[in-house]
Amino acid sequence: MITGKLNRLITIQTLISAETDGHSEESWSTADVVRASVIQVDGSRILQDEELKDKVVFKIICWDNNYSDNIKIGYNDLYLFPIRPIVKNPGKSMLTECVIFASAKQSTIAMS
Repeated sequence: MITGKLNRLITIQTLISAETDGHSEESWSTADVVRASVIQVDGSRILQDEELKDKVVFKIICWDNNYSDNIKIGYNDLYLFPIRPIVKNPGKSMLTECVIFASAKQSTIAMS
């Protein structure tokens, strides 16, 4: 990975499950703010059930910090969720490159 291409700041949040009073609660905690390369690799808009649905896929490359697949990524007012397992490649200097393909939850536009 070329470090100079890590020109975006992203926020990686992890899902935390806690059980209180017999109830399971889930919340997101901010794990890291890291530099990353963020590239849009696909985008589509389809008409389904008389609604326009958008799906944009991003390829995100950053240095790994033992991230699990239970993460969400904050980037430019979007929350992106992994759509494939995270790929970890051994890099130089004992660092591991993390490649994540992620998409925002589908947004819909009602047709009138």
